[in-house]
Amino acid sequence: MLTNKEYKELIEKRYGKPLKEVMYELVVDRNLDQWDGSKELGISKELFVKWRTEFRLGPYQRSADLAEKRQIEKIAQYKEELMSIDLNREFIYQDEESLRGFKEIIERMLELEKQRGIMLTKDASSNLSMIIHTGVLEAIIDYIAQYEEKKLIKKYDFDLEWLLQDM
Repeated sequence: MLTNKEYKELIEKRYGKPLKEVMYELVVDRNLDQWDGSKELGISKELFVKWRTEFRLGPYQRSADLAEKRQIEKIAQYKEELMSIDLNREFIYQDEESLRGFKEIIERMLELEKQRGIMLTKDASSNLSMIIHTGVLEAIIDYIAQYEEKKLIKKYDFDLEWLLQDM
């Protein structure tokens, strides 16, 4: 029986590229599981899983890495957006009870939530909370925009029609 190193050298020679690239091709590009991947390489399922884990190609590892990458990108986007924004600026519509006053406060709350996200990037539970709050605030702003454009009632009517068809 060959050693891990010997199998690695054999496969790299057969495919003409580093093992990491071979594993990426099998797992990510071709979407082979441990049974089909190990059969393709002529190795044990356990060794295939060991290499897949070593190169962070397992399904949970790839999901976690992708989530982390998206979070880093989102935080960078927030930093860019907030660079020229003064969070302490005066409210324009604070003395009136109106849709534009409501929209202004929601937009400002969204800015605060994004700033909080920038500051709390290390704590996963805080990030989840920030993502949820940010999504809710963005949805509210979107609904207000649809309402102002007279599109929200059309969306409601369309959704109601589809719902009644399913009943």
